[in-house]
Amino acid sequence: MVREYVFSPVNVPLLTPQAAARIVRLAAQHAGEDVLRISVTLDIGLSWSNALLKPAAGEVVLPDAGVTLPLKALEEVASSTAVHVLINGELRPLMLYDSEKRRHYKLRSLGEDVAPTLEINGIHMHRIEGVDPIRDSIAKVRALGRLRKALVLDVCTGLGYTASLELRGGAATVITVEVDENVLNLARYNPWSRGLRSAKILLGDATEVIRELEDGSFTHVLHDPPRFALAGHLYSLEFYRELYRVLKPGGKIFHYVGSPGRRRGISFAKGVKERLRAAGFEHIRWVEGAQGFAALKPRW
Repeated sequence: MVREYVFSPVNVPLLTPQAAARIVRLAAQHAGEDVLRISVTLDIGLSWSNALLKPAAGEVVLPDAGVTLPLKALEEVASSTAVHVLINGELRPLMLYDSEKRRHYKLRSLGEDVAPTLEINGIHMHRIEGVDPIRDSIAKVRALGRLRKALVLDVCTGLGYTASLELRGGAATVITVEVDENVLNLARYNPWSRGLRSAKILLGDATEVIRELEDGSFTHVLHDPPRFALAGHLYSLEFYRELYRVLKPGGKIFHYVGSPGRRRGISFAKGVKERLRAAGFEHIRWVEGAQGFAALKPRW
């Protein structure tokens, strides 16, 4: 079943483990002092405000959040990898478990002012080695070329970074598809995901959603699926043919592939390229900086 998901951000104070650790370190360095003015971010680096650190009292006052927190609570946050949300004066990790799907979800922190990644059953959904999720997403969107007045299909929403960047790049319309509502519910708490408010989100299996889309209805497609082991059907020739069908003649696709099997000498990307060609795509080229293939649908 396919339905539209209305994205409504939840604006509440957030604290990352890295921010909590910095505050705890400052308290240790200034042990015994009454008050120390420090800067804090409660939206993962998008803005900063003043806070009052009271080392002697073992607490920190967050005026913008209207709360005073014991340093012991921050020590617990600092030992975690999850972004924490501040609700009713308590810090809670942004994690959930779906017993039906048997999946653990976490908004994993990567830095005090770095966009977080999504982690499902311990597997992160963005490249994070030598790159952060936003730079990763920028590379993917740039592989599509100019997007002024573009009609974009963004497959696999995740935290919505690529969809948000497509809109910022001038796309007239972005329709993005996500199969797991838990992912979108976590994204609502992520300040870096707020751009999703301007996208149309279709909730459902992409292989089913795409059959409801009209021929030649998009100028660009960004296909950013999870790894093959988690979503092999999104790497199939049948699905590539559907992506080809919904593109306008002359339309462009970028398909994130990553590097599965590379360490074992297996050329997974070669099979992807062959299937893209079999689906009808031309001018298929590997984009190293984005770890995927860019290709065109011929005009004639």
